Amino acid sequence: MAIIGAGYTGLWSAVHLAELRPDLDIIVLDAAEPGFGASGRNGGWCSGLFPVEIDSLTALHGRDAALAMQRAAIDSVEEIGHWINRQGVDCDWAKAGTLTVATNAVQEVRLRGAVDTLHRHGLDDADVRWIDGEELARRVTVAGALGASYSPHCAALHPLKLVNALVDRAGELGVAIVGGLRADAIDDTGISGSLDERPTHIAADWVVRATEGYTPMLRGARRAVIPLYSYMVATEPLSNDTWRDIGWDARETLAEGRLMVTYAQRTADGRIAFGGRGAGYRYASRIAGRFDADDTVARRIVATLHELFPATRGAQITHHWGGPLAVPRDWHPSVVVNRAERRISAGGYVGDGVALSHLAGRAVAAAIAGEGSAVLGLPFVNHVGRHWEAEPLRFIGVNAGLRLPVLADAIESRTGRPATRLGKLMDRLLG
Repeated sequence: MAIIGAGYTGLWSAVHLAELRPDLDIIVLDAAEPGFGASGRNGGWCSGLFPVEIDSLTALHGRDAALAMQRAAIDSVEEIGHWINRQGVDCDWAKAGTLTVATNAVQEVRLRGAVDTLHRHGLDDADVRWIDGEELARRVTVAGALGASYSPHCAALHPLKLVNALVDRAGELGVAIVGGLRADAIDDTGISGSLDERPTHIAADWVVRATEGYTPMLRGARRAVIPLYSYMVATEPLSNDTWRDIGWDARETLAEGRLMVTYAQRTADGRIAFGGRGAGYRYASRIAGRFDADDTVARRIVATLHELFPATRGAQITHHWGGPLAVPRDWHPSVVVNRAERRISAGGYVGDGVALSHLAGRAVAAAIAGEGSAVLGLPFVNHVGRHWEAEPLRFIGVNAGLRLPVLADAIESRTGRPATRLGKLMDRLLG
C-alpha cells in the first residue's frame, strides 16, 4: 500500500499500520523529503485544539459526538507524549499548556465567553479556565495583559525533530520512504506522477492521500482545500536578563486574543519563535518556493512580537520562514475512507495538525487493517464538506476574508467594542 505525503499524517499512518499489520508492504512517497511541508515548519504546538468551534461541531454532529471529537483531540496530545517517552525521542517536548492572552477588554470578553462555551458543552476547569492578570504574570510577562484563557492540553516541541523520530521508527518497522516522487493523480490502479522528473506509475492496492496544503496540485482535488500561507520569525537566543524580565520558564505555548491568528513559544535554546497568518491567498491555489517568505507579513509579526514583549526590541531576528497549510471550505478536518476503491484521504487541519495527524493516522491504520476501533466512530471520519468555489470567486472571497481580521482588530483596539459586523462577514466569506 502507498501513502502520498511524508508529513505527520503520512508518517503516523505508516507507523500505526506497520505496528498493526507487519505483513504489509508500506511505501511513503513525497515530492521532497519528510517534513518538508507544514509538519517540519510549524510553530511547534502539539495541542488539543480542534479547528471547528464546539458550537458548530455540535450543530453538525450532536453534543455527544462533538464532545467525543474534542476529547479525542485532547487525548492525542497525551498519547504523543507517551510515545515520545517510550521511544526516547529528544524533540524539546514541554507539556505546560497553552495561554491565549487578552490585551484589551474586548479580547477578554471574547475569551471568557469561549471558556464558558466549552464548559457548557462538557469540558471543565481541568480542561480550560480563565486566569487573571496576576496568575498570568507569574507564568509570563506580556505587555498590557489583562488575563488569559489557559488549557493544560498543549505541548511545545521542535517539529522537525519529531518528524525525524517518526522517520526512524518507520524505518525500524520496515516502511520504505521515497523522496523525489511528485504525484499528479490517483487512479484506479495506483499513483501517476514523476520520479526525479521521469514519468512513472506506482501500482498500489490501498492509497492514502496525506498531502495537506499541497493537495490542490493533484488532479481531481483542486478545490478540496486551499493552501493558506502562515509565517514565522525567531529571535536570537535571548539573554538571561531578558528572560528574567519575561519569565516563561515552563514554556507554555502562547497566542494573543486578537482575531488575526498569532502563535508563539519559548524554544528550548532560549529563543522566541513567533508566527502569524495574514498573507494573501494566491490565485488558483498556487504554491511556490518563492512564497515561503513574505517580508510584509514578517514585519507585522515582528511588530506584534515587540508589542507583546518589549524586552525583545533589541534582539536580532535570525530566522524567517513559512509555508502552506490546508484549509477545507468548512474548516473541518477529515479522514474519508472509500473501502470499495481502497482509497483514503486525510487532513485539512487548518494549522492544528501536530496532534490531529496522530489521531488521523490511527483512523487510517484501523480502516486498512480492518480493526474495530473507537476512532473510526469519531465524527471527523467520513465527514465530507463542500469544495471551495471556482476562481475567480475563490480568490476574491478568500482575500477579502483574510483582510477583515486586521481591520477588525484595529477597530476593537481603537473603540473598545467588538467588531461584530466584520466578524459575521468573516464567517460568511471563510466559514
